[in-house]
Amino acid sequence: MLLITSILCFFCSFSFFPKMQPTVYLSWENDPATSMIIHWYTEDKEETKIKYRKQGENTWSYKEGTYIYLGYLPLRVHSLELFDLEPNTEYEFGLSGNKVYRFRTLAADVPLVFAVGGDVYCYLDLMRKMAAQIAVRSPDFVVVGGDIAYTRGTKQLFKQKGWQEKRWITFFNTWSETMKTLDGRLIPIIGLLGNHDVERIGLEEEEIAYKFLPEIRSFKVIDIGSLSLFLLDTGHQYRVKAQEKWLEKELEKREKNSYKMAVYHISGYPSVYSEEGITPTRVREYWHPHFDRYHLQIAFENHNHAYKRTYPLKNGKYHPEGVIYMGDGSWGVRTRTPRKKWYLEKIAKVNSVCLVQIDQEKAVVEAIDIKGRVIDSVTIMPQGAGSAP
Repeated sequence: MLLITSILCFFCSFSFFPKMQPTVYLSWENDPATSMIIHWYTEDKEETKIKYRKQGENTWSYKEGTYIYLGYLPLRVHSLELFDLEPNTEYEFGLSGNKVYRFRTLAADVPLVFAVGGDVYCYLDLMRKMAAQIAVRSPDFVVVGGDIAYTRGTKQLFKQKGWQEKRWITFFNTWSETMKTLDGRLIPIIGLLGNHDVERIGLEEEEIAYKFLPEIRSFKVIDIGSLSLFLLDTGHQYRVKAQEKWLEKELEKREKNSYKMAVYHISGYPSVYSEEGITPTRVREYWHPHFDRYHLQIAFENHNHAYKRTYPLKNGKYHPEGVIYMGDGSWGVRTRTPRKKWYLEKIAKVNSVCLVQIDQEKAVVEAIDIKGRVIDSVTIMPQGAGSAP
């Protein structure tokens, strides 16, 4: 049944002829307070230079980007990273033509608002509806926890040339249209890999995901003031065990940080799949002991197409100061029925994402459904001081 559902999701929302419109989207690889990556795709003859300036200034600065060709579509995908920007500052930029876009660098510390969700573009209508609920809340950025455009890992009945490229084009066309605030500010995407984004470890040169988001290849930690956000790879480009020593070292460095959170694709404590699977077992074996030791407060998991929140857990058992595992990836997919398991405090068969609002006193995490209703929430106190549903 799960295989049939995965196959059907390709055809119910598949766009064979996406519009080749000018499309711009943003992401980060380095410090979000002082840098920004601008991505865009154009026809072959378009130039690679952009102009940018602080909002309100009269003089433009110019910078040249790099590009890569798509395999089947006559487009260039461009990338350009801006450095030495000012924190918490509005910037505007433009490509060729008169249209001007806006972004904002993050503040050097909290307050901060961001959204987290996974398993996004299986059905385009669901992706759009959930994106609208996110955008109206004006987050500083969105973390997408894998299975972004559903172009790998499932057999395709109609294998037109370039169908994978067209799905990525449709995804970013839709992101560009919907992921902006009411006043027009573009909302950056921070992407992680899932099992439907890449074929298997070792095929880096063939993976289309890397053409659209080159920085998605690696696991990393992004520090935003008192928040450390660990972005991990559940065996898609890097094996789970291969990240263990790095994870331990980076968590140790940040042990005293007020907020420590992780995002990855395959759940260690799944709501639908078996927790005895190979990857969930490896996640619990190689990562969770370090989460426990260095007081990670919350981990956002995906892949299951349902909603869940676990009890706070430590050493595989309930503990009031343990880690909460939340999410389970149901942004734009047909949802599945979660199972009752000892570690699950809250479950629901619903499309959802999580909205994280952090200040100096607390972090409030709300699960929001596709109609914008808050279906669950938890409050996280700084430095692993506990949680309150």
